[in-house]
Amino acid sequence: MSAASDATTNAGTRPQARTRAVPPAEGEGVRLTELAAQRVREYIAKMGGADTMYLFFGVKGGGCSGLTYVLDLRDEQSAPVAETDEVFESHGILIVCDFKSYEVGNLSGTTIDFQEGLMGKGFTFQNPNAKHSCGCGASYSA
Repeated sequence: MSAASDATTNAGTRPQARTRAVPPAEGEGVRLTELAAQRVREYIAKMGGADTMYLFFGVKGGGCSGLTYVLDLRDEQSAPVAETDEVFESHGILIVCDFKSYEVGNLSGTTIDFQEGLMGKGFTFQNPNAKHSCGCGASYSA
């Protein structure tokens, strides 16, 4: 395989995921506020600004309410997007949710925001499907 062919193969991963990405309709999918998207762009730039970076959003068991949100920057070169993953685009940021988290965590309609206040700063989640959220906002029950 030639170097040019190699570059096309590696670069091909990103456009395929981008092609699958859909801007979420109101009340569906996963979206970022403009401020959250700005913060994600800043973190991507700090990590080298690779155009193969995406925001992974999911859930895992734990926390005081049963499910805990997972938010991570990943690179498609080392963490490829699976065919079963849900892929969204919000404010130019690619958001990937694994299917199990999306369904079991009932994440459709979730908005990810970034808040700064006296108690600190960080990402927050407004999930309209959460039946109960803990006081810190990092865990919930679906």
